[in-house]
Amino acid sequence: MGFTVKDFPDLIRLLREHEEWREQLRMLILTEELLRLPLEFRAFRDEIFESFRRETEARFQQLAEAQRRTEERVGRLEEAVAALAEAQRRTEERVEQLAEAQRRTEEQLRKLGEMVAALAEAQRRTEERLDRMEQRILRRLNAFGARWGLRSEAAWREGMRAVLQDIGFQVERWTASDPEGEVFGYPATVELDVVIRNGVVMVIELKASAGRETLPTLERKVRFYEKHTGRSVQRRILVTPWYEPGVAEQARWMGWELYGEPEEIIGE
Repeated sequence: MGFTVKDFPDLIRLLREHEEWREQLRMLILTEELLRLPLEFRAFRDEIFESFRRETEARFQQLAEAQRRTEERVGRLEEAVAALAEAQRRTEERVEQLAEAQRRTEEQLRKLGEMVAALAEAQRRTEERLDRMEQRILRRLNAFGARWGLRSEAAWREGMRAVLQDIGFQVERWTASDPEGEVFGYPATVELDVVIRNGVVMVIELKASAGRETLPTLERKVRFYEKHTGRSVQRRILVTPWYEPGVAEQARWMGWELYGEPEEIIGE
């Protein structure tokens, strides 16, 4: 019995009722390649999924390892930052200590400056006092000499020694033999009046008069004294009521202080 178009619904109904028919019809309509296609697709899908799974797992492991290394690096960076912060703290403490030390140093320097200024002022007042004392001494010496009329240099010298020692000066009459004649040109005894004050060595010579040969002779006596005592004479003073013209210029050139009559005595 043949089928017509109007019998197609019945065919559909019969195929639904008979599964084996549907299978046979499928085998007739679909080729073997088409029938294998779902299986191959599932196999391909499974393979893709497995490959994706393995790749995903590998990628995840790589990311996990990268994350671990990152965390280690972050840990080291945190330690480094902490060390830098500690170093910065110590540096700031050190800077504060240095600033405090600098402040104390400046304060000490200020106090030292004040002390130096005070000492300088005290030294200035002391020098002024000594200058005034020296002027009074020289005036007294000259007055002493005038009082006795300079008849005896030895007597005046003894008076000078008494006056100076009385106010705290060290006075000595230095005497030494000069067998080679270094001072006078022939063997003689060299005598020199030496006054010492605070380590300053002064030679004070008293003469009834002074000529042009007086100072050269006195200078040779001073050098003879320095040679034999090892002392250095800081001041050379000649006191005389009368001296020849030109002796004052000679004294200035040779470094001697020359004092004449009382009204001419001017302390330096």
